[in-house]
Amino acid sequence: MQYFFYMSTVIFLGFQLLYTVIPLFFSKVKKLDPELPEKSISVLVPAYNEELTIKNCIDATEGLNYRNYEVIIINDGSKDQTFQTLDELLDLEVSDREADYKLSYAPIKGIYQSRKYKHIFVIDKFNGGKADSLNAGIDCANSDIVITLDADSMLEVNSLAYVNQYFYDDDVIALGGTVKIVQGAEKKNGIIQERFKGKGIIKSQVISYVHGFYVRKLTQSAFNSIVVISGAFGAFYKNILVDVNGFRSTVGEDIDITLKIHEFIKANNLKKKLVYAPEAVCYTECPENLTNYYKQRIRWQKAFIDCILIYWSKLSKKFSFGVSIFFAIDGFVLGTLSAFTTIIFLIQAIFTGTNLLHALILMLAVVIFNMLQVGIALYLCKKYGSNYSFIDYVKMFVFSQVELLTYRNLHFYLNIVGTFKYFDNDEGWGFVERKGVSSIS
Repeated sequence: MQYFFYMSTVIFLGFQLLYTVIPLFFSKVKKLDPELPEKSISVLVPAYNEELTIKNCIDATEGLNYRNYEVIIINDGSKDQTFQTLDELLDLEVSDREADYKLSYAPIKGIYQSRKYKHIFVIDKFNGGKADSLNAGIDCANSDIVITLDADSMLEVNSLAYVNQYFYDDDVIALGGTVKIVQGAEKKNGIIQERFKGKGIIKSQVISYVHGFYVRKLTQSAFNSIVVISGAFGAFYKNILVDVNGFRSTVGEDIDITLKIHEFIKANNLKKKLVYAPEAVCYTECPENLTNYYKQRIRWQKAFIDCILIYWSKLSKKFSFGVSIFFAIDGFVLGTLSAFTTIIFLIQAIFTGTNLLHALILMLAVVIFNMLQVGIALYLCKKYGSNYSFIDYVKMFVFSQVELLTYRNLHFYLNIVGTFKYFDNDEGWGFVERKGVSSIS
């Protein structure tokens, strides 16, 4: 156990060095080219019991700096008033659109089109889960590019234009955008104003998202080794999704589809890549209390363990070296196994007095890397267009140091609990309560 702890510490420091250096060299901001022809885009929004949030999502699809797109909302057998709310908001009528029947999913009850917004469609289907809903949306999409969006996600005005621009790189077949926390953001005179405020649990997630995207995603993208394209905002060529047989019904469909595409690239010897597009932004509502935060993070950990068990034996043969390293070593060894060993090692150090110096050195290294990476993340946050005030950036940096010793420690516990809970064999949506009160419209 002690040997494993020391080895994982060395590996941990190596990855932290990568996450500290690489973002600074791969953070060139792309200027939007208004002259590029618009590729057709279908925005898919799976919805299950989203009567409180669906209006925000619809409102955010209006006024986008893009014309050649459609929105397909998939009502996955909701038990609340989601479909009735959609009908009230959109004034639905039966559409003559038909599915391609290339993917498998629960039966569709009907396909509708909005009388008010001709580019918005609704698929009403029997319940099958989020992945099942996405497959139905893909099958009914008329566009070359498919975007997956959570029902509580709201697109920034230029998000589709940036997605379009990235796909003019012939090597790009999928991308993930930047997901930001909507709490604290508000629109004034057409400009989104971001403020660092709210409960500690919300502030912690703001820091986590800023670091996760501007540091971790940028680094993984540089090595064409993105492990997960977030289900809250991902973009794919439709034909690629069909070629990999769509989304698998699992608790972590976003991790799974990302790995399936990497596997597809390796199997067909394609010179293609999955990239992170920091300029393409959407906003999402995060959990506002520990109960819902717990549900969300447990679901994420269960999703990761599910994919570890499925893909582990394939890593060396069916995935690139970079994907294998970031998924297996950074994700599993450092993210899951080390949660167990670190706690055991620290308990031993505290109660027996042995290895106490090593524990203190490790904690010092964690603090130093955290300071460096958060500083870089905040710098890149500003560089890519966020308009937090200078005081907010100072508050974010200070809070990130306090958060390291408070909310961040929850991750050890949640990784351990989520790993055990995976074997509960629950593959549902993992419903997290939404308030539906946060909007930037």
